Amino acid sequence: MKHDYTYQLEFQDGSAAERYQTRTISQEKVIDALRGWAESRQGGKDTFMWNNIGDWFANAD
Repeated sequence: MKHDYTYQLEFQDGSAAERYQTRTISQEKVIDALRGWAESRQGGKDTFMWNNIGDWFANAD
């Protein structure tokens, strides 16, 4: 397996059509985003540029 040393984050905001993905090389951004999620803080998602991948799951609902 070849590693590219990036982190991939995903979240779903409602239905499967509202699923988003991002990738980053910043471990600090990932840690901050996960802490924010764990502490129910809003705004951590704004740190990243998200791609809607809901069409990958179109038949999941």
